Amino acid sequence: MTRGTTLRISEKLLLAAYRLEENGKRPFSAEDLTVAAWENFPDAFGLAGYRGRDGKLLYPDSERVTKKIISTTPIRKQGLLKKVGRRVYQLTEGGRDQARLLLRRGQIKSRVEKIALSRETVSALKKLFSSKVMDKFKNNLLTEITFSDACSFWGISPRSSAVELEGEIANFEKIVQTAKEAAKNKMVSFEHSGDVFGESDLEALLRVHRELLRKFQNELLIIQQRTDERL
Repeated sequence: MTRGTTLRISEKLLLAAYRLEENGKRPFSAEDLTVAAWENFPDAFGLAGYRGRDGKLLYPDSERVTKKIISTTPIRKQGLLKKVGRRVYQLTEGGRDQARLLLRRGQIKSRVEKIALSRETVSALKKLFSSKVMDKFKNNLLTEITFSDACSFWGISPRSSAVELEGEIANFEKIVQTAKEAAKNKMVSFEHSGDVFGESDLEALLRVHRELLRKFQNELLIIQQRTDERL
């Protein structure tokens, strides 16, 4: 799928998921992802010991894909993939942006990229800027921000699992970082809107984010201690 790059296993799985979504599978099942990973990267996700005459591994290795979803370092914790149902997933905005970046790097054999904001990233930023958290921040009411407000800001709930929390936090940071790259030395307009934002606005998002992590560290610790993660 890419040329001129050496991809990690997690990046290959990310690109397989992206290809699924590009082909109309959003969301997709764990089984969909297992087959797509094997079809796109058979040497990485094929079942060892079963090769055809052409040397290609004949069957997908579902266990290897499963481990990358729910192991101690899954792509969900990196904020690239999120669970939306039992054994059902979809990429996050940050995940799609990361997949596009990997594809562009493969095409031009360069790590120097011109960053463009996807529609999903723009939508996520609009939601963040219009959140209760940012509204209270703008009106100097940081002390009145509740944990419920913070959960809505991050896209979690008090009942979220540790993996869901880490994934959403990582996704938030990836979205803002991507936007910062796009906004360097210029203002960026939202689609179909007169609203604009720049680096200072994105720094404000990060500043509030860090303050919320500090303010609600005890509540977040309760979530972080939940280890009963399932596929």
